[in-house]
Amino acid sequence: MLVKTFKTIPDSTVSGSISSRSPRATTVLRRPYFWKSDPGIDTPDLQACQAEFPLSSAETAAKFEVPEFGWTWSSAVVRPKSRGHICLTGPDPLDPVQIEANMLFHPDDLKAAIAGVQLCREIGNSAALGPFVKREVMPGNLKGAELERFVRDATVSYWHQTCTAKMGQDAMSVVDGQLKVYGIEHLRIADGSIMARVTTGNTMAPCVIIGERAAQILKAQHTL
Repeated sequence: MLVKTFKTIPDSTVSGSISSRSPRATTVLRRPYFWKSDPGIDTPDLQACQAEFPLSSAETAAKFEVPEFGWTWSSAVVRPKSRGHICLTGPDPLDPVQIEANMLFHPDDLKAAIAGVQLCREIGNSAALGPFVKREVMPGNLKGAELERFVRDATVSYWHQTCTAKMGQDAMSVVDGQLKVYGIEHLRIADGSIMARVTTGNTMAPCVIIGERAAQILKAQHTL
């Protein structure tokens, strides 16, 4: 079993005008920021972005009247404690793998996700954004179990899948400090899977650094 970490996005969607812009937004995501779900934690564990289109999961789209045009505040849990796993389904290397994301398994992740939705609602319904809002589409002023159900239905992958082949020296480690896979000769891994945990920010830049480090290692070993 390998550890896989997902970031989650419980969407708090607010529908409104897009000023004089055409129905198709010029950019996908704007104004990202990091925030703490709890003032007592050391580092931000939430990332929120404003999308220039209505964003919903299949479950929430079926429950709410999502308009064709609008905009969205989305909150992501960027320091998740939940851990999923990947399992082989057969002996053939081409056999598909079974992926269990296990999102929101840890209660702290659910608590943070709920705080993120509440923060998005506060911003989306603020006086400053009033001129750009026609109505709040979802979730509305939900509380308790209803809000928890919304968060579980709205959560989707943040597409920052990492940590399935982490670097380290314990029993769960797959690669060493030179990116070599333990027990297999002439095989290295150089991507986000070697991270011990997912980065708080987006994973693209760390993956570039991992690739550059791999290039340095190979150049030094083969005197290129």
